[in-house]
Amino acid sequence: MTNNAYLSPVGFRFLAHRGLAVAADGRLLDENTAEAFVRALEAGATHLETDVQASKDGVAVICHDADLLRIAGVNSKVADLTWQQLSELRLEHGSSLITLEQALTRFTNAKFNIDIKDAASVEPTVAAIKSLGATDRVLVSSFSEKRRIAAISQLPGVATSASASRLLKIWFAWRFGFKRQLSKLLSDIDALQLPVSRGAFRFDSEAFIAEIARHAVELHFWTINDPMLARVLRARGAHGIVSDRIDDIIVALAE
Repeated sequence: MTNNAYLSPVGFRFLAHRGLAVAADGRLLDENTAEAFVRALEAGATHLETDVQASKDGVAVICHDADLLRIAGVNSKVADLTWQQLSELRLEHGSSLITLEQALTRFTNAKFNIDIKDAASVEPTVAAIKSLGATDRVLVSSFSEKRRIAAISQLPGVATSASASRLLKIWFAWRFGFKRQLSKLLSDIDALQLPVSRGAFRFDSEAFIAEIARHAVELHFWTINDPMLARVLRARGAHGIVSDRIDDIIVALAE
């Protein structure tokens, strides 16, 4: 484990997937926006899961999709527009995009789980974290091992989770009893953030969860919107749930 601060204090983690895009009165909010983050924190989320894309002029912008069609009805890619142009857009429910720096600045007490979505986003993400001294309150990762390594190598001590390829190597090492290899693969990882299954691979068995936890690595399952499934995963030893409806999950697990 590299960063105890990000996963402190000890407890179950409620990670709001792109914030919480539903207001208390049921109105829909725009994902990955200040409004969605405020709502998630109000609901009791312990961590904010988010994504970063790079603008044309190299700004780390919080946005999941590479293009803007789904969230803003604009047939352009994030990478094709400057931050000034992006900041002037209005999303489906009236909110605006924000930068990673703006999010880290506004939500100074929040812990962010950051997925770097493309190669161009690595440097501006690192720069934003460094400029605000936010290393202890972020986890940085990517589905790409190359992007993950490129980012964390510039952020000594930052928390990180396994990329997609690293996760499969970990699963195979566990499945076939390669204990030394498993230990090595987990040595610089703070968490596995993973689906219940992917194709023929299942990651939710009690045996797998227990073995990973034995290496002081947490398991956070995504994207879990079914309260019953969340209860099952916690009972099997999961350390956290990533959900679009973190409010419902928090209520269900408190019962």
